[in-house]
Amino acid sequence: MANIGTEKKPIIVRVQTEERGIYVAQKCAEHGWHYIIGLEPDNPEDISDLEKALNPPKPIQSDKVGRNDPCPCGSGKKYKKCCGAGMFIA
Repeated sequence: MANIGTEKKPIIVRVQTEERGIYVAQKCAEHGWHYIIGLEPDNPEDISDLEKALNPPKPIQSDKVGRNDPCPCGSGKKYKKCCGAGMFIA
């Protein structure tokens, strides 16, 4: 899947005024993004693609510790050889 703002997946926005269109064009140009702006005074504004590009979602972090991850206690050992040693029965 192409990232938003690329040539294959440009940022597509709908604005009501020319001034707002200029603002969107400037923001996209600052970042080197490809974009398509529709000037439609009679329709509601939609700049959601621009907002997504400016504020990308953050990756989800897990609170789980994997068996082979460093132990969160700070010992430097793997979790399975330290605090998690009693949890695994072979």
